[in-house]
Amino acid sequence: MAETNAGSPQLDRRHWMLAVAAGMASFLDSGAIISVGLGLALWKESFGLDLWTVGVLGSTLTLFIAVGALTGGRVADLFGRGRVFSLTILLYAVAAVAVALAPNSTVLVVGVILIGMAAGADLPTSIAVLSERAPAGAQGRLVAFTHVMWTAGVVFATSLGFAVSTLGTFGIRLIFATLAALAVATFAFRAFYTPFRQLEAESDARHTSSGVDPLRALPLRTLFRDRTFRVMILLTALFYLFFTLVANTFGSFKTYFLVEVGDTSQTVATALSFVTTLIGLAGTIVFTRIADTRWRSRFFAAGVAVFASCQLLIAVTGGVILPAMIAALVLYNIGFPFVGEALYKIWTQESFPVNARATVQGATMAIARFIASAFALVTPALIDWSPSGLYYLLTFFALVSGFIGMLIIRRDRAAAASWAAPRTLDAPVAGDAR
Repeated sequence: MAETNAGSPQLDRRHWMLAVAAGMASFLDSGAIISVGLGLALWKESFGLDLWTVGVLGSTLTLFIAVGALTGGRVADLFGRGRVFSLTILLYAVAAVAVALAPNSTVLVVGVILIGMAAGADLPTSIAVLSERAPAGAQGRLVAFTHVMWTAGVVFATSLGFAVSTLGTFGIRLIFATLAALAVATFAFRAFYTPFRQLEAESDARHTSSGVDPLRALPLRTLFRDRTFRVMILLTALFYLFFTLVANTFGSFKTYFLVEVGDTSQTVATALSFVTTLIGLAGTIVFTRIADTRWRSRFFAAGVAVFASCQLLIAVTGGVILPAMIAALVLYNIGFPFVGEALYKIWTQESFPVNARATVQGATMAIARFIASAFALVTPALIDWSPSGLYYLLTFFALVSGFIGMLIIRRDRAAAASWAAPRTLDAPVAGDAR
């Protein structure tokens, strides 16, 4: 892909409105993850939960995000990405209401399961809808913008958690009621905003003229018979897996960790999370600006070093020194915008045809979330056993993710060097001409 410059395709209001509508999947996903994390310590006290039940709650959301992604992405390619794009968000709203009103731990777990299913199905579908309807040469910016929305969801949920931190469990109920209201509003926006149908018609015409039928899902056997596809499925799956093990643990359990290990109050823990997450939001905005340029790869190595160092800092200090924890939160939010989910989303959209992107992203996302959910199940016990041991392990995961990311970048540079013409996200092979 050519570097962004004055000749880059122009994005109009319709494209950015679509980016917001698609990005709400990421916003609500991260909002749910953070909100469940905020609620763990409070639910433990309110419902009298033991450590393993806390682990179940912490892992259930991630597990069923994986289930939703695995099934929802393929269903979207088979039966219509636009249709699934509009409907999954309604299930999220119903589930969020269930969590908000849960009278006991059973209803709470069921609500979290349904939120995970809905969010998981919506994530790969929304990114695929956005990339296929964006003009060639500008998709990277729009796909990266969804990660701005993801980080905005973290900021929103964390700030809301801080605002209601003195209200106990009632405050968590208010947070999930707010998420339900946002999901209903998103459904109305996606379903009834007329310019989205115009973009869909333009996209179908553009892809059909290039020989790709966007309405016909690419057969699975085609994906797995092609060596280029197989390699990129493997690499993107492994990259996202190791990144997610770090990000999911850090995001879901940082408040719990600060309260249980750092001996801070719920209010202090949420305040620290909110303030430092603003740094992450700024970083994701910067990444959006460089997503279609060579700088996204040049920032990667430095980002990996920062991302791993924050885990190492917690491991060395054991999480009991508050200034060290604050420094780790700052480092985490500096590093993650340039080394994780935003890149994974772009690489996935760049590497596969338009009629297979939801399927591949859903499957690779599912693999990572399945394993991360199993890890989340034992995370409270690991924290209780050895906070330092847990974060040494996360340091290793961060470095492995960075190594795989470098392999993807090197592979893409080699592929780009062999092409006579710049490619776009519509190309059916991987590439990152940086």
